[in-house]
Amino acid sequence: MKNIMPPRFQMGADFYDNTLIESYQKLAYPEKWMAESRGYTPENAYVISHPTWFMEPLPPIPDISIYELFHRTAQRHADQTAVIFLDKKISYRDLDDLIRRYAAVLRDLGIGKGDMVATMLPNSLQHLVSFYAVTMIGAVHTPVDVMFQPDEAAYQVRDSGARTIFILDILYDKVEKLRSTGLVDHMIVTNVRDWANPDMIIPDSLKYFWDTPKEKIPGTIDFFTAIEKTAPLKQPETVDPRKDMALLLYTMATTGKPLGVIETHFNLVFNSLTHAHAFRSWEGREINFSIMPMFHTSGYLLHQLPALYQGGTVIPIPIFDLEDAFRIIKTYGVNVIFAPPTFFIALMSRPDMIDLYDLSSIRASVGCAAPVPEEVQKQWKDLTGIPLINGWGMTETNSGGIISIPGIKEKDDAIGIPVYSEVKITDPEGDIVARDMEGEICYRGLQVAAGYYNKAKETEAAFMPDGWLRTGDRGFIDKNDFVHFVDRIKDLIVASGYNISPMEIENVLYLHPAVEEVAVVSHPDPYRGETVKAVISLKVDYIGKITEQDIKDFCKQHLATYKIPKIIDFRDLLPKSPVGKLMRHELKDF
Repeated sequence: MKNIMPPRFQMGADFYDNTLIESYQKLAYPEKWMAESRGYTPENAYVISHPTWFMEPLPPIPDISIYELFHRTAQRHADQTAVIFLDKKISYRDLDDLIRRYAAVLRDLGIGKGDMVATMLPNSLQHLVSFYAVTMIGAVHTPVDVMFQPDEAAYQVRDSGARTIFILDILYDKVEKLRSTGLVDHMIVTNVRDWANPDMIIPDSLKYFWDTPKEKIPGTIDFFTAIEKTAPLKQPETVDPRKDMALLLYTMATTGKPLGVIETHFNLVFNSLTHAHAFRSWEGREINFSIMPMFHTSGYLLHQLPALYQGGTVIPIPIFDLEDAFRIIKTYGVNVIFAPPTFFIALMSRPDMIDLYDLSSIRASVGCAAPVPEEVQKQWKDLTGIPLINGWGMTETNSGGIISIPGIKEKDDAIGIPVYSEVKITDPEGDIVARDMEGEICYRGLQVAAGYYNKAKETEAAFMPDGWLRTGDRGFIDKNDFVHFVDRIKDLIVASGYNISPMEIENVLYLHPAVEEVAVVSHPDPYRGETVKAVISLKVDYIGKITEQDIKDFCKQHLATYKIPKIIDFRDLLPKSPVGKLMRHELKDF
């Protein structure tokens, strides 16, 4: 039986035993941070994760590039299947060969250390090859959202300084002006059918892409034609893992244009190891259903890079298709899924498919991109027998910064514990508060990004000199060291002076048997300032049978009067981002 360290609130100074001290020393955790940690009282809203809270011991973090981490795995697992994309498999040996060939293509184009290379591709084999090849030559990979319109794509390319872009050919019209206006020098293209099993079952969501014929685009470089003609690059570029950027991910800011978040090689290597060992709740090789998009941090760390570090198999999903998701899970024995709550809600909307397909291979199902409501966790467990674990992260924390550890450190109403890192809760003045008091979640650890690219003012506002990151999220820490998420600070509804959490109301509404999905937002009110609006998608069997008053009456049983939604808006579907987050701003009335 594993000895689990009790909470810091209970243990006091004894919490800092040799196991903790030695573990953080091996990570080269700054001594100033550890000294500050010891200075917090047990009553303070502060937690540092204890190594005994995780599944496996964390091995030493190698000072290497993210490509070198993959290459070492490829040598150990050369004949194992690394990727299955559109039902076509590739081994680690052959994947490394493709990566080295594409690295040589980029080198021949004059791209070298520190140069930016943009990629506008869905989750795919080609996207993975691009990421590793770019980092192999010491360049920086910056993925562009495939849903972006021309002006949005142009902004990222211009802001990052990328002079080369790798695209899906069907997206050419969105980036054509980048070349005609001289913003990029090289455009590399691929077709969705360039790597696919010709006998694959084409899901409805992919038919348009599949049926669009491949045509040569003048002035562009065909990806597979180029790598077939090019010998593999032999040696990777030398990098400083802790200083050199590997990945530039763009994240939406509260105001203005998206911000480029600087991810170093060390950031990615560190999180590949921590995400693999801290939360390894399955046996054998990981088979990962990779639905989180690769223009988002979760597309890399949840869980593709950790899976490839372990020698597992990654199944990139270019576009979500409900029925095909069931087929893939059963066909390939998927055992790990990180996905937004909306993904699990969608699967549960088809109990007939759950009965038809065997989901027993799944050993880890984890919600990401948004906290999973307790009722959704319960429904998933009741329907499938599989726990649905909560977690939290940001682009700035390189994905999973806080997570529940099944069987060791878990609590359904919390987002979990920090992953080899620290969390404290502060008031508006930046002072630490007491446990169970709400405030801003501040996060510190070696996985935190280096700042925002060419944005000194924004970096200074979020990344503190002492290592703390101000997240803009509101939460609290309980006496058992669990971190609880309340809401984005900017999403709180202030009605007649009351601070109201949309998430609290959503959790209640998910208890109603008729509710499929719900988003709670603010609505202007001449008297209260703001009032509560609930936008609800009903389950098919309840459409036309549930009224606004039914919902309000239900809320009266669970909520204070001032929290009860004054406006109920029934809709067929709720708008979602490509990551699966509910797009609340589209539901507000300004």
